[in-house]
Amino acid sequence: MIPMPRSLSDKIVRSVSPVLVAELDAEGAHDYLEDAPQKEALLATRPAQKNSGEVSGEFCKLALPVFLPQFPAYGVNGLITPVLPAYVMHHFGRDAATAGIATACMSLAPVVLDLPQNIVADRVGPHLLGVAAAVCLVACGVVGVMSDLSNCFALFLVSRVLNGMGQSAWQISRVLLLARAPTSLRAKALSCVGGVQRLGNMVGPLIGSLMTARFTIYGVFACQLACGLFLLPLALWPVLAPATAPIPDFARGSGVGGEGKQSSVGSMMVCAARNWTDLATAGLACLALCWLRQTKDFLIVLKINDLGGGAELCGLAVSMAYFFDVAFAPVSGWLMTRFGRKYSLAPALAVVGLGCGALATPLAASPWHVLGLACVCGAGNGITSGLGMTMGSDIAVKLEKQGLARSKAEFLGPWREMQDLGMFLGPAVSGAVVAALSFKAAAGSCAALGVVGAVFTVFLVRETLVQSSAKSGAA
Repeated sequence: MIPMPRSLSDKIVRSVSPVLVAELDAEGAHDYLEDAPQKEALLATRPAQKNSGEVSGEFCKLALPVFLPQFPAYGVNGLITPVLPAYVMHHFGRDAATAGIATACMSLAPVVLDLPQNIVADRVGPHLLGVAAAVCLVACGVVGVMSDLSNCFALFLVSRVLNGMGQSAWQISRVLLLARAPTSLRAKALSCVGGVQRLGNMVGPLIGSLMTARFTIYGVFACQLACGLFLLPLALWPVLAPATAPIPDFARGSGVGGEGKQSSVGSMMVCAARNWTDLATAGLACLALCWLRQTKDFLIVLKINDLGGGAELCGLAVSMAYFFDVAFAPVSGWLMTRFGRKYSLAPALAVVGLGCGALATPLAASPWHVLGLACVCGAGNGITSGLGMTMGSDIAVKLEKQGLARSKAEFLGPWREMQDLGMFLGPAVSGAVVAALSFKAAAGSCAALGVVGAVFTVFLVRETLVQSSAKSGAA
C-alpha cells in the first residue's frame, strides 16, 4: 500500500500521474509495475549501461522533450537583444549604464533564485520545474506589453526578470534531467542542447529586429508570448504522458529525490564550501565565459548604434554571431568528448575576449566590420556549446557518487549561481564603464578578462572528463 504524502510537494507530484507516484515510493513502484506491466521502466537513479545502438536510440528520443523546446525557451531573449539598448535609451530616456542594467536584469532573477529553484527541483522534479519555466516565459511577453503601454520602466525590468526566471528554471531542469543520462550520451546530448539553444538565439534577434521595424516593439512582445505558449505543451508532455515511446527511459518519472536526497539552502552552502576548489577553478572560469558571452552582444549593438546602424543591422549582426555559434557547436561536442572540457573552454575565452576588445580598434571602423567581428566572437563562443552544463553535470555526478553531495541539484545550484552571476555582471559592469569612462575601456577590460581566463583555465582548472573516466574505471 502506498503511504500518505509527507509534504505538499508530494501531493502535487502524486496528483499528476501514477508514474510519478511510483517514482516517489519504492513500494508504490512495485505495485504499479505489477498492475501495469505494459508501462515502460521508471526513471533510474543510475542508468544501466547500454550498447551504442541503444544509446543512439535514447539520443533521438530527446528531440521532443529536450532539444526542440530549447528553441523557444531561448528565442524569447534573442527577440529583444538587438533592440533593447536603443529601446531603453530612446523610449524611456535612459543612458548606456541603465541599458546595461536592463540587459543584465534577465540574469538577476537566476542569481537570486538559483539556490531556491534547485530546492524546488529536488521536491517536484525537473519536469514540473520545466512547466513553471514555460509559465514565466508566457508572463514575460504579457508584462512587456503592459510596460510599454504604461511607459513604466520598472515594469519592463519585471518583464526581463520573468525572462530570466523562465530561462534559468528551464536550463536547470534540462541539466538535472540529462545528468541521469548514460555517461557516453551526456556530453553529446548537452552539446546538442547548447546548439539548439544557440539556434534560438540566432533566429530570435533577426525576427525581433524585423518585427520592431514593421510593428514596433509590440511585435517583439507578441513573439515572446508565442514562444512561451509553444513551450508550455512540450513541457507538460512528459508530465501528463510519461509512458509514451518518444520519451527515453532515463527521463521517465518525476526525478524527485527520495528521503535524505533533497537539498536545502543550508546544505547547498555546505556543499559549496566542501567543494570550493571546483567552484574556485572550473566555476570561476565558467563565470568569466558567461561574463563575455553576455557582454559581447551588448557591446556589438552599442557599437553599431554608435556607427549609425539601425535595428535591422543590429539584428543581423547578433544573428550572424549566433549563426557561427551554431555552426561551431558540433566542434564543441567533439572537443569535449575526444580531448576534454578544457580544450573547449580555454580557446573560447581567448577568442571571445579578444573579439570584444577588437570592437574598440580600427578593425571596427564600420557596421560591416563590426559584423565580421561578431562572426569571430560567435565562432569562439560556439566551441563551448553546452560546456557549462557538461562540466557542472560531470562534477555533480562525481560528487554524488563520492557522497560529497546528497543530490546533483545540491551542487548544480551554486554552480549555476556563479554562471548567472557572470551573465549579470558582464553587461551591468560594461554599461557602467561605458558611461563612466569610455567604450574603449569596456572593450579592453573584456579582452583582458578573456586572456587571463584562458591562462587560468590551462594551468588551474582540472579536467572533469578525466575525473569522470577515472571514476568510472575504478567503479
